[in-house]
Amino acid sequence: MGTERPVFGTLSLYEAMADALNTDPVWVEKGANITASMVYSFLPPIGRLFFLNYDHGKITEVAELASEEERPSDYLISGSPEVWKAIFQKELKPTTAMATGKLKVRGKQSYLLRNMAAFSYILEVMTNQDVVYE
Repeated sequence: MGTERPVFGTLSLYEAMADALNTDPVWVEKGANITASMVYSFLPPIGRLFFLNYDHGKITEVAELASEEERPSDYLISGSPEVWKAIFQKELKPTTAMATGKLKVRGKQSYLLRNMAAFSYILEVMTNQDVVYE
């Protein structure tokens, strides 16, 4: 991706996250058990969906989808742009957002809980991106 900063609510944010995780030796170990596909949904007014495929921790695909039906996924995490922004700016913890229903998660909760250290690390890397807010 070069030196351009990722833009909030765009594919560049998830590409930057994938680059960061795929080159992170800590993630290689933490994410080794993660094989799942996830869609991150920004509700309107942004109204965009981002697909990531994890294969034993390595992110093998990053794409923007036109609809949830375009690519089936193991998980769908959805929230308003305001909630996502608060998470990226570390004003709201993702776990708190999920517990209070501000972020909705569809998929096997038991898998998420069993691999909480790895999923928490993904969120940590996401929130450490130098994001541009337009």
